Amino acid sequence: MKRHRFHLTFNLTKVKALQGKLWQALPVQIGLCIGLALASISSAAQVAYLDLTQNSASVAVTTAHPLATEAALKMLQQGGSATDAAIAAQLMLGLVEPQSSGLGGGSFFMHWHAGQKALTSFDGLAAAPQRVTESLTTDVDGSRLPSAQMSRGGRSAGVPGTLPLLAKVHAQFGKLPWASLFTPTIEAASKGFPMPAYMHQILKAPGSTEAHPDLLHLYFDDSQKVKAIGSPIVNLDYAQILQKIASQGPSAVWTGDQGAAFMASLQKGYKPSLMALDDLKNYKVEERQALCGPYLRYKVCVMAPPSFGGVVVLQMLQMIEAKTANTNHSSNDSHATHFNQPEFAHIYAEAGKLAQSDRQRYVADPGYFQVPAKALVANNYLKQRAQLIQEQTLPNYSAGQPLLASQADLSLNTSPAAPSSDATSQLAVVDAAGNAVTMTTTNNLNFGSRLLTQGYILNNALTNFASNPKPGEVSPNKMESGKRPVTSMAPTMVFDDKGQLISLGGSAGGGQIVDYVSANLIRMLALDQTPVEALSQGHISTAIPQRVQLEKGTAAAQLAEPLQAKGHKVEVVPMNSGMGFLKRSANGWIGAADPRRDGAAWGFNPTP
Repeated sequence: MKRHRFHLTFNLTKVKALQGKLWQALPVQIGLCIGLALASISSAAQVAYLDLTQNSASVAVTTAHPLATEAALKMLQQGGSATDAAIAAQLMLGLVEPQSSGLGGGSFFMHWHAGQKALTSFDGLAAAPQRVTESLTTDVDGSRLPSAQMSRGGRSAGVPGTLPLLAKVHAQFGKLPWASLFTPTIEAASKGFPMPAYMHQILKAPGSTEAHPDLLHLYFDDSQKVKAIGSPIVNLDYAQILQKIASQGPSAVWTGDQGAAFMASLQKGYKPSLMALDDLKNYKVEERQALCGPYLRYKVCVMAPPSFGGVVVLQMLQMIEAKTANTNHSSNDSHATHFNQPEFAHIYAEAGKLAQSDRQRYVADPGYFQVPAKALVANNYLKQRAQLIQEQTLPNYSAGQPLLASQADLSLNTSPAAPSSDATSQLAVVDAAGNAVTMTTTNNLNFGSRLLTQGYILNNALTNFASNPKPGEVSPNKMESGKRPVTSMAPTMVFDDKGQLISLGGSAGGGQIVDYVSANLIRMLALDQTPVEALSQGHISTAIPQRVQLEKGTAAAQLAEPLQAKGHKVEVVPMNSGMGFLKRSANGWIGAADPRRDGAAWGFNPTP
C-alpha cells in the first residue's frame, strides 16, 4: 500500500501494457524540489495520504497540484463537505497554478448529493460586461482592431465568475466556516511555495519576459529569468486579498481600495476594458440542469450550454456506440473500442467532426439563443448521425437537423467560433458521505489577459466569442451585453443503471477537452480501465477544423499513416491535456491526475 507524505521532484515515464499494446506517456516532471523545506509544506502534509493510482479510499481528491489536493484533504479531515474541499483546492490552484485558473476566471461546478440523489450544476463562467461592442475586434467607434493585440489586455477580460460561484455553492453545500477554507492558501502565499514544474515550463518560453511584465516581480529573478523549479515563490498580495474575502465575502473585490485596484488593472493593454464595478456587483451565478445521455449501460451527465463541451461528449459517445453496436464491448477480447485500431480511431474522428459541426451551429449562451440541447443529445438523432460515418472521410461535415423547426436556418453559413481556452484546471472530490464535486475552472489562455490584480490573474474570456460575422452568417456565439461565451469545458459525472455515481472528472486543454473527456470515458467504461491507465494513453482530437491531431511521443502517433489512408488530414503534435478522474472500485475510489502536469490524486479512509 503506497502512501504519500508529499510530492518531491522526479521524472515520471509511465508505460502501461494495455490490451497487449504498449502505450507510453510523455516524460513529465512533476512535484517539488528534493529537500526543499518551505513553511508552505505544513505539518498537515505529514499526514499519510493514499495514492489513488495504487490504492482505493472512501474519501478521494484529484487536482492539478499536490498543494491543492492537500488543501482539499485538510478540509475533509476536518469534517468538511466535498464543496468545502473543492473551494479550498480552487483557492490554492489560484496561487500555485495561476496560469490556469483563479479568482479572476470562470468555472463550471457539478454537485452530487448522495443522500438526496440530486445532481446540481452551476455556471460561473466569465461574462461580457454590460458595455460591449459588436465583437472584441471592434472598437467603440466601429473601427476594426488587430486580433493579436486584442487577445490580451484589459479589453479581453470578462466579468469573473469563479468567486461568486464559490460563495454560492458554499452557502448551499458547505459545512465548514467560509473563512476556514482560506487558511491553507493564505499560509502558502505568505510563507512561500515551490515554483511548479508546469508553470516554469510555460514561463521559460521565448518572449515570456516581454509578454508578462505584470508577473516579473513574482516569477522571475533579478536578471529577468524565470525562477528555477523549486524556488520559493511568495505572493503577499494574494494572501492579503484572500484575508479580506475570508472575512468580508466576494464584495471585498469591488469595494474600497480593492475595487479601485481591480479597475486600474483593467486599463492596461492595447485597449482598456469597458467593464465597470457594477458588472462585478451584479454578476449572477446560473444554476443549470445537467445534460444527460446514455452510453452503454451508463448515464453520462455533463454541463449544459453554454458548454459546447458537454454536447460534443454526449454526441461522440452515442454515435460511437451506435456505429460499433454489433461488436462485443468486452474489455478482454473486443477491438471495437480500442484506440490503437485504425478502424476505431477513424470512427472516433468522424464522430468528433460531426459533433463539432453541430456545436458550431447550435450552441451558445441559452439566455441569448434558443439552444436545442436535449434534441442535440437525443439517442435516436445520434443514431441517424452515426449512419453518416463511412469507411472513408466525408466530403463535408454539415450540421444536422435535431429539430425540424431549425431547417430554415441551415441555409445560412455559420460564423466560425473562436478558439477556446488553452489554460484550464480540473478537480474532483468525493467526501465521506458520498457527496461529490467535479469542477472545471479557467482563466482561458495561459495567464489569461496577462494582467495581475492583487496577486491573481484576470481572464481573457472575451476571446471565446465569435469573430465579426459576415452578412448572412448565423452567429449564435456573438458578443452581447452580459452574455457568456461558449466553452469546451465539460465536467462530467457517470451513473450506473442503479443510479449510483461510478465516475467523475473532466479535463483542461482547450478545444481538445471534448476529446480528452470522451476518450477517457470510453476507456474507463467500455474497456474497464483504471483512471491511471486511461489518462496515461496518447490523444486523438478533431477539435481543430479539418484535421486530426495525434499526440506526439505516444503510440497514438502510429495512427497517422492509416488515418491518412482513410482521407484524414493528420498532424502529430504535443497535446498538453490536464485530466483528472475518480472511479468507483470494489473498495472505494481510485483516481489519477494527468501525468502531463503537476497533479496528484490522493485520499484517505476516515477512522470510525
